[in-house]
Amino acid sequence: MESKMEFYELGNQALAVGELEKAKFYYEKSVECDPSYFEGWQALAMAYYKLGEYEKAVYANKKAIELRPNDSMVWTSLSLAYIRMGNKIEAEKASLRARILSWKNKS
Repeated sequence: MESKMEFYELGNQALAVGELEKAKFYYEKSVECDPSYFEGWQALAMAYYKLGEYEKAVYANKKAIELRPNDSMVWTSLSLAYIRMGNKIEAEKASLRARILSWKNKS
């Protein structure tokens, strides 16, 4: 039986050769193994985004944010998904949060 890390690495390998559906499958498996696996949620959000599955990307980003609320990259990713969905207000809120966290991390 494969571990979250093994599924995550298989997802990365699939992503590297442009197999987005396969990458998504493996990233989903990684978070099924461990729902508290931040890297799995972050990668899954990216895979959903690249596949145009923006509502799922929002969901995966929110799961990642639950795990690491001060990660500015996840907030940026969430903002991009909201933009693609046409939700400008939520996109701006997420973008502002990302900028604030980025500024905090620099000081």
